Amino acid sequence: MRITLLAIGKTQSKWISEGTEVYTQRLQHYVRFDYVETVDAKLKHSKADPLAVQEAEAQILERHLNGVDHLVLLDEKGKSYSSTQFARQIQTLQNRGLRHALFVIGGPYGFADRIRSKADAFLSLGPMTFSHQMIRPFAAEQLYRAHTILKGEPYHHE
Repeated sequence: MRITLLAIGKTQSKWISEGTEVYTQRLQHYVRFDYVETVDAKLKHSKADPLAVQEAEAQILERHLNGVDHLVLLDEKGKSYSSTQFARQIQTLQNRGLRHALFVIGGPYGFADRIRSKADAFLSLGPMTFSHQMIRPFAAEQLYRAHTILKGEPYHHE
């Protein structure tokens, strides 16, 4: 199964890019994994309407949905798992014989309703609120952790 972690928009923070890259490289040993940052939604006003931003980001995101069997939106209202439970969810997806699972980190205003309606699952990384930038390395690390759990490796300690 191929897994893609897609983030809406580019990050300008070097530490976020470097942290995400560490786990992207580590994941290559376990699964076909891609990390993708999309182009930024270009809006004419700096104080754009949140719905207009969501719509612009939806248009960008839809270009990446072809061939995706399972769409997971990272969302603060999504389901939270322990790392072990999340590993079991990844195993379940693998066991279903999916070709491509896409995990998406939205922009600052979340997802348009038309994207939400296409989702197979909603995932929260916990009850705290994190910026859509900071979630990038956190999500990549949790995907890496899930794979080490499934392989029985000592990275995760319970």
